[in-house]
Amino acid sequence: MPPRLWGIVVHVRLMGQLPFHWTPSNDRQKPIAMSVSELGSRISAALAEGFPGSVCVQGEIGTFADRRGHWYLTLRDDKATISCVMWASDVRRCGVGVKAGDAVEVEGEVVHWSPQGRTQLRIRTIRPGGEGAWQAAFTRLCAELRGLGWFDDAAKKPLPRVPCRVAVVTSAAGAALHDVCATASERWPACRLLLVDAPVQGPRAAAGMSEALRRLDASSGPMEIDAVILTRGGGSAEDLQAFNDRGLAETIHHLKLPIVAAIGHESDTTVAELVADVRASTPTQAVMRLLPDQDEERVRLGLLADDLSQRMTRMMGRRSEHLAWAQDRLGAAVSARLASAFGVLTRRERALLARRPDAVLSRRRARLTRNADMLHRIGMARIAQARGRLDAADPEVAIRGQMARWAHALSSRAGVLEAIGPTAVMARGYSVTVGADGRLITRASEPLTGEDICTHVRDGVIHSRVIAPGTAGDEGQPDLPCDDA
Repeated sequence: MPPRLWGIVVHVRLMGQLPFHWTPSNDRQKPIAMSVSELGSRISAALAEGFPGSVCVQGEIGTFADRRGHWYLTLRDDKATISCVMWASDVRRCGVGVKAGDAVEVEGEVVHWSPQGRTQLRIRTIRPGGEGAWQAAFTRLCAELRGLGWFDDAAKKPLPRVPCRVAVVTSAAGAALHDVCATASERWPACRLLLVDAPVQGPRAAAGMSEALRRLDASSGPMEIDAVILTRGGGSAEDLQAFNDRGLAETIHHLKLPIVAAIGHESDTTVAELVADVRASTPTQAVMRLLPDQDEERVRLGLLADDLSQRMTRMMGRRSEHLAWAQDRLGAAVSARLASAFGVLTRRERALLARRPDAVLSRRRARLTRNADMLHRIGMARIAQARGRLDAADPEVAIRGQMARWAHALSSRAGVLEAIGPTAVMARGYSVTVGADGRLITRASEPLTGEDICTHVRDGVIHSRVIAPGTAGDEGQPDLPCDDA
């Protein structure tokens, strides 16, 4: 909230030592009020009467500004400072060059500028006198700290990427605090600011700021402080002298926390800024150097999100292609395994079917049929041969002999066929037992309790029901003859 403006009536009680006369009112307890312009005129007249001619002053230039050829500067010594002005015509006539920190000797007159209420020394002539005492001390301290390496980049600590809590060491009544808060709120509202009220001007300012920085550094862990801003607004070189203290520079150098220093205006340079990890020209720039911009971060996050989305899309595409390839490969492998297993099952089924009793009997019947056909063909051939021989010899004798031979051969072969046939085997006391499903039972342990079985013997089939399966122990019993040929 901007400060409220109030109208002020100023009553000035003039002291007796002022070099002009005052006409009191009839009431001795209450002087007659005068206007501000009248007071300014009387101060100008008093200065003209007190300083009738020009004065010669020696001092060191504190602040210096060249504005369109006019010089605005301050002269200082170890106890006082005075504002000075030198117009462009006098600057061109003198033809010299000076800067802040130079020791000079000037001549001019003391004047009072009533519109602004400013009393200053109007310089007519200026003579450079070398380096001033304050500037010399500043130069010596900078040379010492540069030799110690405190200004080197290697001694600087990096700033945090996104600080969450920042301590601001400055005067609570200064304008710098307002700039820091406004810029931080606009730039990165998520950051919390911790104000450390410390003197920034005067003989005790350096010690006060050093103590505040040391306490912050010691409690940075519990307080979750990520960085420090040391700042103050603009002022004269004398006002900024506390920031050229060696003790303050040593404290800044040994801090564990990263620190950003923004002291005075952009043209001002202090030792504290040179020792700090980052130097900023203004308090606003200090916040800009330390905190990210939320708009830029939104854009950056948007770009990162787009890039991540594209990467995920490409990755998912590659994974989908790999999954499809793996699925095809797995399907082919499963199909091949299933086909192989089906082939094995088919072969085993065929083998089992080939070993069924009815299949064995069928193969044996077919063999007997082939043998009978072969014997018939052979017999017919022999009969034909014998008929031929009978035609050549005595038919009756030849026929009888040949018939006898044929009868003997047929009897022998019939005996062989009868001996190897299943009927003859079963006639010797053997039998074939099959289950209800037609499977061949070769061991006593194979049928199940309550299962119906069929036992084939020589002259028929015996139907039985298993009360209890048998036990092993018939390894010595001979197997049924099986001719798979």
